[in-house]
Amino acid sequence: MRILVVEDNHILAKILADHLAAQGHDVVPAFEGRLASIFCRQRDFDAIVIDLVMPDVYGVDVLEALHAEHRMPQAIVITGFPELLEEVSPRLEAIGVQAVIAKPFSFSEVDDALARLH
Repeated sequence: MRILVVEDNHILAKILADHLAAQGHDVVPAFEGRLASIFCRQRDFDAIVIDLVMPDVYGVDVLEALHAEHRMPQAIVITGFPELLEEVSPRLEAIGVQAVIAKPFSFSEVDDALARLH
């Protein structure tokens, strides 16, 4: 799978990208929502693992823009702010996001969510 990992915590993004690459995926890390948008416009991804809250833009805003442009890959949202999920869940459902994982998470949670996307 070609996967875009979008996480503003550089260490977490790198560790997650390395894990997914070790699983045989083609992984591109991005550390900002704006970069994720640019990458998705330049290249097709099978999946995106994206943080909900980033300094430059919320992950749901990135996904909604990509969805409107018909450029959104299948998405897994990760978040350290589960209290925001009640507010954004209808928006995530409207664009077809099926998996939301709370931080801290295990690699197996991400692996399982990716397997369900197939």
